[in-house]
Amino acid sequence: MDFVLDPPRAAGPLRVGMSFEEAEQVLQLIDGYQPPRPGNRLNPGFAHYDSELSIALSQDRSGSVDAVEVYRPSRDVVVLFRDIPIFDLPAEEVIQRLSNITSVEIEDDGLRVLAPNLLLSLWRSVLPEGPDDEDGRHFEAVLVAAPGFYG
Repeated sequence: MDFVLDPPRAAGPLRVGMSFEEAEQVLQLIDGYQPPRPGNRLNPGFAHYDSELSIALSQDRSGSVDAVEVYRPSRDVVVLFRDIPIFDLPAEEVIQRLSNITSVEIEDDGLRVLAPNLLLSLWRSVLPEGPDDEDGRHFEAVLVAAPGFYG
């Protein structure tokens, strides 16, 4: 399945600006949705899927979705921005390809990368310690936000 990012408008079927309640319903319609196990409480606006994809919604004061954060799946889902498979390519290549499209700001030596004109940000928790280190080689999350989210 392809999960297409269209910042700042949408992440997959989730539209920035839609009501939080509607977005929670949409989360449950995405292929592979895993409902919480009986007795487990799930945070509002959070969903997990068979592919290990996770999605978290943020809402503004009016109750509308102001950001969608997508966490890296382990299989069966390709998260795309234009022709860039965000989680399948090494982070350095994603940064390079993104910088060919728009300006990027690199923070914390590359742990976080912002494309402010697109309202798109990428995150990873660690950086690789060497050429053979796979930890930190790929981004772990991408966020699509509404105008004003960062301000």
